[in-house]
Amino acid sequence: MIGRVFASANATTQVGWVCIRQIAVWLGGAILVGMLAFLPLTWLVWLVGAVAAVLCLMRWPWLIWLILAALLPFASAQRIGLATVTDLLVAAGVALWFVDGARRQTLLLHWSPVAMLAMLYAVLLLVSTFFAIDLGEGVREVIKWIQLPVLLLVVPAMLTIRNRQWVAAALIVAAVAQSALGLYQFIGGIGAEHFVIMGRFMRASGSFEQPNPFGGFLGLALPVALSLTWWAGDRLVRGAASRLIAALWFGFYAGATAVIAGGLLASWSRGAWLGAATAVLIVLVIRSRRVAIWSVVAGLLLSIVVLLGVFTPDVLPQPIVERMQDVPAYFGLTDVLAQPVTDENFSVVERVAHWVAAQRMWAQSPWFGIGPGNYAVVYPTVRLPQWEEALGHAHNIYLNVLGESGLAGLMAYTLLWTTTVLWVWWQARARRRERADSSRWLIAVATGIIGLVVHLSTHNLVDNLFVRGIVVYIGLWLALVHMDQDGVKN
Repeated sequence: MIGRVFASANATTQVGWVCIRQIAVWLGGAILVGMLAFLPLTWLVWLVGAVAAVLCLMRWPWLIWLILAALLPFASAQRIGLATVTDLLVAAGVALWFVDGARRQTLLLHWSPVAMLAMLYAVLLLVSTFFAIDLGEGVREVIKWIQLPVLLLVVPAMLTIRNRQWVAAALIVAAVAQSALGLYQFIGGIGAEHFVIMGRFMRASGSFEQPNPFGGFLGLALPVALSLTWWAGDRLVRGAASRLIAALWFGFYAGATAVIAGGLLASWSRGAWLGAATAVLIVLVIRSRRVAIWSVVAGLLLSIVVLLGVFTPDVLPQPIVERMQDVPAYFGLTDVLAQPVTDENFSVVERVAHWVAAQRMWAQSPWFGIGPGNYAVVYPTVRLPQWEEALGHAHNIYLNVLGESGLAGLMAYTLLWTTTVLWVWWQARARRRERADSSRWLIAVATGIIGLVVHLSTHNLVDNLFVRGIVVYIGLWLALVHMDQDGVKN
């Protein structure tokens, strides 16, 4: 008897909940229809688009990384409060990973040596914040670097091999879009007056607003685009897929490589040129022994051209010569600080002055530095005479890391990128004997990423490229080559 009473009560409760849900659905629908009836058309279009995007992301969560990859440079330039749109998209991606994993009753994380070392570096930056004068700047820098291990842990778990190919294409599209914008600025003379070159053109800066990080960003994409062009061309020759599809991929990557190279040249950034040349040489050497020989020859010829530009100015066009003549000063071949400052050597002397400031910061706190992101805050107390303006960083990432996070931070930073190259190389070797097209694609991306890290390490000798979402850009590329022992799903 008691059992029947409880069963009856339970059935009544279930019916009640069903009625409540139906009423809530109908009531919500009525409110939505009422809102739509009075909303302006523009708001209505945005609302419908937002709802459609949310539904697509709930159905295919991996699309968040495709969107982020394509919009990254532009999204990083837009701030909403203390965060950028890039930060919000990364947070949304992690939330989608959690929701999708909870639905599947499994939350996958892909561990790797690079992810662990990136986490270690972020932890050391967090420790360094205890020495920071401006805690807010320190926290922002820590959040920026926390995104790298988060991407390496989460993104591979959400992507199949086919998804990865589309995300890689989106990352290249982002670079092509930036390059196209930069070429438009270069030809149209759009930019600040001090970016004018040759009396009629403008140094390209894209949405980065500065030519050096713009050129650095394109230099990161160029070796990967070149390596993928090689993969697509080999695929077309071998007939591994439909001729039309193979030709489309080859045309896309070859065209992208050309456009990116054009934008890189238009940046007029010596650091970007040097880094990109080194990265391209590394990719060519890895891809083919025959090409490696010709690449070495080309590298020697290029070195001769550079030396001619430095020591015999009449041989090369004057604009190129002017960009080359200050190169020796970057490597300590001249006592640049003892020279009078002129329009020709201003940028070199300015950088060297900021290098000295970074060394003085390190002397204040040798082990953990003066705090991440605090270079500009401490700069007035350590600057050289005549150089009052802090540029935001030391224009040398190694000295910048040393000054802001000390010896501990510099060792962790160096270990992170050295391990990254070795790990990516191992990932490529693990697939080298496989003949599947997906394995060939992964090898091509891994080769390009090695070139990416080489460019990063070279260009960062005279700059700091970790601005405007570039940490996220690098993290997405690294996530694409993360594989389990059994590979990834097709």
